[in-house]
Amino acid sequence: MPSDNVTPFRRPKPVRPQQKGGMGFSTHRGKAVLVHLLTVATYVCAFFFPFPPPQGSPIVLYVAGCITFALAIVAVSVAMPNRYAGMPWATTHHEHAIRTMLIGFVLWTLSTALTYISPIFGWPAFFIHLAIMLWAVLRSGVGVVLALMRNPIRNPRGWLF
Repeated sequence: MPSDNVTPFRRPKPVRPQQKGGMGFSTHRGKAVLVHLLTVATYVCAFFFPFPPPQGSPIVLYVAGCITFALAIVAVSVAMPNRYAGMPWATTHHEHAIRTMLIGFVLWTLSTALTYISPIFGWPAFFIHLAIMLWAVLRSGVGVVLALMRNPIRNPRGWLF
């Protein structure tokens, strides 16, 4: 029996074109991972460099606050165009990252507004900021792991994972 026996009715599978890009950030997987990592960086920077910084702070804290804002803008600007344009599993990651940014931003702003009501609310606002940062880092960390495995997020519109 010859080893090169080919059935005439069997067609070869078409080769799917692979996406090419530097550092993999132009692929669906790379964009999903990038958006989650930018979300983590945004909330970690926002926690350690609050904006606006306290009066009399050095200019470096103002610059760090602007960098935090720039990270948030970049994360949303990467996620929004790919929200419905990627693979089905990748679109869940973009939706998940956008909702993480939106929910976290609203809660962060409300907790910061507490400090303007009265200085007594400074410590509760600090712990709320800590909880929001941990929530966002954990939520995006799960997203990074699922994006690396090319798995969709089960409930991208949910509040948890």
